[in-house]
Amino acid sequence: MLDGIGIQAEQDQLYRYIVSNPGRRLSELAKHWSQPGEEIEAVVRALVVAGLVIESDSGSDPLYTALAPDVAVPALVQARVDEARRAEAAVPALMAAFWAGHPGDSHQFVDVVDDPETIVERWQQMQRATRVQVRALDCPPYFGNPLEPDPVELERLRDGVAYRVIYADAVLDTPGRWADVEAGINAGEQARLVPELPAKLTLFDDFAASLPINVHNDAPTGAAIVHPSPLLDCLSALFELYWSMAIPLVVSADGEPGPARGDVSPAETRLIRLLAAGLGDDAIRRALGVSASTVHRRIHDLMAKLGATTRFQAGLQIGRNMRV
Repeated sequence: MLDGIGIQAEQDQLYRYIVSNPGRRLSELAKHWSQPGEEIEAVVRALVVAGLVIESDSGSDPLYTALAPDVAVPALVQARVDEARRAEAAVPALMAAFWAGHPGDSHQFVDVVDDPETIVERWQQMQRATRVQVRALDCPPYFGNPLEPDPVELERLRDGVAYRVIYADAVLDTPGRWADVEAGINAGEQARLVPELPAKLTLFDDFAASLPINVHNDAPTGAAIVHPSPLLDCLSALFELYWSMAIPLVVSADGEPGPARGDVSPAETRLIRLLAAGLGDDAIRRALGVSASTVHRRIHDLMAKLGATTRFQAGLQIGRNMRV
């Protein structure tokens, strides 16, 4: 229960016993736990040092009472938070020392990791180090199982970290993938959709980015970790460009994306999403990669199918037919 603030399991058990049974002498604790006095004394002394237990009647058989948990535990939590903040504040100086020790490598702002387990571990570490937002272009290839929700993402979303993810259309076409996407959206992920993406990319605040490399048989065998540099700035700008053109992903009440009508084709579904997102003709043309005349024709055909004589009426029909 208290392992997150540095309390070991044995100490945790003894502390909970003292909370429920105040004013216990060392001899009583040793008898209850069937342990030699010196061993139980070491455990209870650790609780005293941590500020969870108070010792009185000092002598050969002192008396121990728990400090009120609503005072003692928050104090320990705050101490841990302060320690973590001090460690985080030391990162810039440590990085300066790192580059000072590698003067010949200061221009090498890309690390290449080629061990799959290390890649996943580094990726999770960077997620946990993120304080503001994770941004991602999501498309194959994948290092892990893309059908399983990422537990670290769900944890960080609960911590208040923002996730902005752009999915390629092909992601939603993968059988079973929607469950993972839906889990992230339901947890607070901001998701958008584009027809295609140029690469798979994850940005962690402004301190790092990760891209798969050395793709073999549709599976990556390595990853490039990009550190603060002009390259990282370009990758950030690339994400923001795609984000401005992407369509917010609509989640329906029954857990499926897209419109309810069974007679709407995939191409019309994409057009409906663009129209529902409020994009104008030029933005739709860029998103679909077609000519202006093609956009006008498709919108006209869609309006006819919806029984609308104006775009406003089409918008109302789309609103009625979208499962939101």
